[in-house]
Amino acid sequence: MSKLKEPIIFTIEGTAFVVDIDQQVLRQTDNPANEISFTRDMTDHGSHYSLCYDPREKNIPRQAYNPGQIKEITVPKLIALDPEGMAAKYGWQVQDLAGKTDFQVIVDQQLLERRREGVLPRIRIMGEDFYVDLRMHELRHAGTFHPVLSLESFELTADGRHYEAYYHPVIRQVVPLDPLLTELPESVVKIRIPAEIGLDPVGAAQMYHIDERMLLRLYAIQKELRAEIIPLSETHVPALIARNRQELTRQHQENVKKIKPKMRPRL
Repeated sequence: MSKLKEPIIFTIEGTAFVVDIDQQVLRQTDNPANEISFTRDMTDHGSHYSLCYDPREKNIPRQAYNPGQIKEITVPKLIALDPEGMAAKYGWQVQDLAGKTDFQVIVDQQLLERRREGVLPRIRIMGEDFYVDLRMHELRHAGTFHPVLSLESFELTADGRHYEAYYHPVIRQVVPLDPLLTELPESVVKIRIPAEIGLDPVGAAQMYHIDERMLLRLYAIQKELRAEIIPLSETHVPALIARNRQELTRQHQENVKKIKPKMRPRL
């Protein structure tokens, strides 16, 4: 049985914090709700981070404070704090981390350069590639440039992390679902794709004026984007069909009751 990896601990002013490379935070060991983010709460200098630390809050200053009470803390790079964990997570050899910054390790620099040169990301939907064009708010077929799938025809999931839509692979279009259907529509599936930040973090940063480096630290450019295919049998559609059939049966029974029986002939 393999041993569980020992947590990496970084101590600030006598308080112990676990180094969480997955979430890129320091988490207080005896108060896990208290987190300090490497991307939001610290300044990345490449060779290290700096942090304005309030010993009372055990975090960055949250309210009005006396500057004399604030400590400026130097925090090592994540690849210095947990080289084995960072190498394993991002596909590096430990010895190759020397001289790198966290940003260079976390974000694929070749993919980033291609994107900055204007090469649009692609996403594969049921065996076909589509360009992701956030400026036009659409997915455009990579081979023929048609069809075009408007992102406005997708619905944002409740957590805000994905788009979903019903998709017909034969006509290669997003299709509406008839709320009164009584049979599963032939060939139609549900697809789930990342929301804008997941589709194209560089484009999203430009559109929404978000710091690109911070966004890429949290949403690195993906080498391959693929739509998740969800059969309708695994969605709410079968339950909708069952309700619609029950309603048709109820309406039929109501109509039968309204029809008066024919007068029986006298003998």
